[in-house]
Amino acid sequence: MSGRLHRPQRWAWFLERPGYLLFMARELTGFFVAGYLVVLLVTLGRLGGGETAFAEWLQTLSTPGWTVAHAVALAASVWHSVTWFAAVPQAMPIQLGEKRLPAPLAAVVMGYGPWLTVTTIIVWGVLR
Repeated sequence: MSGRLHRPQRWAWFLERPGYLLFMARELTGFFVAGYLVVLLVTLGRLGGGETAFAEWLQTLSTPGWTVAHAVALAASVWHSVTWFAAVPQAMPIQLGEKRLPAPLAAVVMGYGPWLTVTTIIVWGVLR
């Protein structure tokens, strides 16, 4: 062979099909989730730095810019979770004998059910 096959790829290949665009949007939400985890780590660091440092950090996080950032991170996290729960039954189907559990039901069993259960426990613990 004379060399490797190199097929040129456009930089905006994901704009060719709606499915590709949704895939890239889902992957982009991972950056928002990672960014919010950095904020969480800084918050924990400030908490360890004393009451004054933590109070100042909470004051900073309550500004309008950070409020918008919190809302964007929440929306990105929800989108990421919903699309993940939809993808998992495709990659890891649940077999019941010879039959396969339908994908929407598997998504509820493996994703939405545990998510709702944990969320309910957390909300109950916070509000009680």
